Amino acid sequence: MRAEIFGSLHAQWYDRWHAGKDYQSEVDQLVAVFTEHGRVSSVMDMGCGTGRHLEKLAEAGYVVVGVDRSPGMVAQARRRLQPYAGASVVQADLLEVRLGSTFEAVIMMFSVFGYLGTTGELLGALGTARRHLRPGGLLVLDVLDGGAVLSNGPRGGFTAMTDGTQSLLRATTGRVHPDEQVYEMGVHLWLIDGDRLVDQDTETHSLRFFLPRELELILEVAGFELIGSAPIAGGQPGPAREWSKLVWARRT
Repeated sequence: MRAEIFGSLHAQWYDRWHAGKDYQSEVDQLVAVFTEHGRVSSVMDMGCGTGRHLEKLAEAGYVVVGVDRSPGMVAQARRRLQPYAGASVVQADLLEVRLGSTFEAVIMMFSVFGYLGTTGELLGALGTARRHLRPGGLLVLDVLDGGAVLSNGPRGGFTAMTDGTQSLLRATTGRVHPDEQVYEMGVHLWLIDGDRLVDQDTETHSLRFFLPRELELILEVAGFELIGSAPIAGGQPGPAREWSKLVWARRT
């Protein structure tokens, strides 16, 4: 994932924009997978963002380590995890990080896997996950389901959020590139303080979507056995929720 698409303005308002995301239901679903398919006590979160999944896993008693490339996201995740002994966050590229330790589970949530634009990057991230997993360990990730994306088409909209004297305006556009299997989301942010424009940014988020057999083959090539999938838990509306599914695999 490229750090520039989660710049300082995006990182600053990220948690407020996603306040309605049902992290607890997602973590409950993760814990159910951990319980059914392995005895998990330690979790590495690749692309941890601001640490919302990590926080809830730490609350549930797991030893957690997060990795993210964005300095703004890492700073927020570290503040969030301060109360939890043993929890840590590392600023690093997912394709290059070497922690020197292994875990019983690795997760990649909130479309982190889809942000890896090339097959080489996908296999590189899966290689990172495999190196950090104990034999038989679990990989759990969410992906955009190709059938759902192609059936429903692009989305876009305009939203606003206020905090004190400041307001953040966000306009989004969507475009589907079927040949490349990419959903492209344009994001334009404007920060208003009173009647003044004080900051703005434009980002283009390209997320790869997957067909079931394709995903199974990618995992197999990388040394994983696909063992299950399900619609992602939680009831937040919107395309990310409607199109996402949770997938879990075992390190072979």
